[in-house]
Amino acid sequence: GRAASVKYQMDCDLGKGTVQTQRTESYQVTVTPSNGSCHVAVLDARKTIVFQYDATGIQVFIAVGVTTEGHSDAIIQADTVNPYRLFVVSLGENARLLKTIENQYGFRLRNDCGGKIRIWTSDGAFAQDPDLDGVYHKDLYTPEVVFSIQDERLVDATPSCREYFNKEINSLRSQLTPNDVKNFRANRIVDNFHRGRVKGNILKIIFCYLYTGQETQAREFLQ
Repeated sequence: GRAASVKYQMDCDLGKGTVQTQRTESYQVTVTPSNGSCHVAVLDARKTIVFQYDATGIQVFIAVGVTTEGHSDAIIQADTVNPYRLFVVSLGENARLLKTIENQYGFRLRNDCGGKIRIWTSDGAFAQDPDLDGVYHKDLYTPEVVFSIQDERLVDATPSCREYFNKEINSLRSQLTPNDVKNFRANRIVDNFHRGRVKGNILKIIFCYLYTGQETQAREFLQ
């Protein structure tokens, strides 16, 4: 029931490896390692630089259909930490940087929402929330969110991936025994790790319902 990850076509880490190049339509995307750093450059037919960036790590994926304009886009992830950065560069008639997205979790490309490539990440809204303090590996339980790009705007596509999230809900619910729920409600789970995991599963199920527009189900489950 997991989303299908899309493998980046070019990958440079810590400036190691060789020069990699992809050509699409009249554009060329090159990743060049050098002295512990990675350089990415997008060039047009006249070899004019459309976009360039340096980071300790660079991953590039070129595809049609990431945006709604129907031409190729270069999705470039830079391993800058705090924040991570993802660049979406249009390779259409008017080549340009469409969008820069930043957060503390990094990004994944997956293609299981109607077969379309979407940008997946986690919502940082709960990063410092004290309610998550008792949850072991709390980053595992932060809400997943899915984005597409339409008319150069970042659009929340999470509700369109409801099938994936409903499978996630079923999987998490199957891990919660009636005994777990009863003891959690009564604050009778002594083992901190187990209590944190039960709490994390409950929160993740509620997040999955809420982020896919299923508020009624979220409230019923919370009850």
